[in-house]
Amino acid sequence: MSSQWRLITALPPFEDDEVQLWRIDLAAAAGSANQYISILSTSEQADASRRRIGQVRDHFTFGRACLRVLIGNALRIDPRDVTITKGIHGKPETPAIGGCSLSFNLAHSHGTLLVALRQQGAVGVDVEHFDRSTDIMEIAQANFTEDEAGSLAAITDPEARLQLFYRYWTRKEAIGKADGRGLLLPLASFDVAFEPMNSHPIRVTESPGDEGKLYFISDLDLGESVAGALALESSESRVSRMIFPATYQLPDRLRS
Repeated sequence: MSSQWRLITALPPFEDDEVQLWRIDLAAAAGSANQYISILSTSEQADASRRRIGQVRDHFTFGRACLRVLIGNALRIDPRDVTITKGIHGKPETPAIGGCSLSFNLAHSHGTLLVALRQQGAVGVDVEHFDRSTDIMEIAQANFTEDEAGSLAAITDPEARLQLFYRYWTRKEAIGKADGRGLLLPLASFDVAFEPMNSHPIRVTESPGDEGKLYFISDLDLGESVAGALALESSESRVSRMIFPATYQLPDRLRS
């Protein structure tokens, strides 16, 4: 599975055996988000209007529009016809269209939005920009396994410790989101202390003796002071890592 991100100029077709992982720079929406408002649902438009004018509103509008465009492209439908609901634990989902099902997940931190889509099996993704004011050891003691917390405590360099903390945290978040329970999943019930690699297996169980589910976790290269992870139910998945084009233009029929 390639770790390289590709900047694309046109949305590619969605293949049956493919996982599409999209990286979206929300700063690209500065001053231009209004052109995307027309493809949002009525409730999404109302949600956008309640947000503070400027970056916060632009990021929400552009991010939600990109999600609709990508789901619409995958399902071969108009993005305005995309239905987004919430599952039992609040995970966003969309109903099958013409027998074609789609799993998706998204993660947002500062100006970075990640969207992952696949047709077969669950998917979870997370991104976190480093917050150096966070008491990472307090969080680790409450949410990490003994081995994970111990490996953090053993690191004397503050920057290296911060990097490892966010590597562990995004792995756990991605698994929780793929599982569907998110932070309702006890994060200390599974260990993610392994060296950076692609498709590392992690088994998540609900109770002692339960066979549970096996997820395959991969770290994402997102640059300095940013960590990310992708969780899938298969180690054989073909992942396409793409950067959403900042110059993307809606077709004339979709413009307000």
